[in-house]
Amino acid sequence: MKLFHFFFLFLFTFASCITSYRDYPRIESTSKPAGVSKNKLYYHLTPFPILEFGGYAALKSYFKNNISQNFSDSEEITDPKVMPPKGMYCKVTTQWAPVSAPALIFGYISIATATFLPAWSRNDGYDVTYTLYKDGQKIKDFNYSPRRFVFLWAFALPVIWANLFTSSEEEVFKAMSAQFVEDAKPYFNQ
Repeated sequence: MKLFHFFFLFLFTFASCITSYRDYPRIESTSKPAGVSKNKLYYHLTPFPILEFGGYAALKSYFKNNISQNFSDSEEITDPKVMPPKGMYCKVTTQWAPVSAPALIFGYISIATATFLPAWSRNDGYDVTYTLYKDGQKIKDFNYSPRRFVFLWAFALPVIWANLFTSSEEEVFKAMSAQFVEDAKPYFNQ
């Protein structure tokens, strides 16, 4: 019976969370690349420093299935210390932008009261850097900083459907990767 109460409290608490993202590119990935680079693309995706909700998987999927279409060949490098001497190399680094101190305090109080008291954050998110190299020389950093709005309150449960109209972390990271491809296209065939 205690397990049932715990499960109900857990479900009730986290089912009433509304999340939306801002400050990320609103771009759809192109279906076909305009021109395929003759270079080989090597890439390294740094694992996220916190628990992620689809962003890292979206990066892996996008690099494996979409970005690799812009190059003659592609290969993921698992060791971040290894930089290929020839070809294009993209290192993706993701840093978490933490919640503010007041948001953290209200979050703890909200969780302690089973979300009967609301909590919200407007400025947590990620700072993502796509660093592009060619033949071992750094070309440019491409920086993107999506931010997340989170609202947690037990009585928000009736409007939880609002999450259906907001982007998920996975969609945000796919959009950032598509924007990176657009921004970096002039450097792919240099």
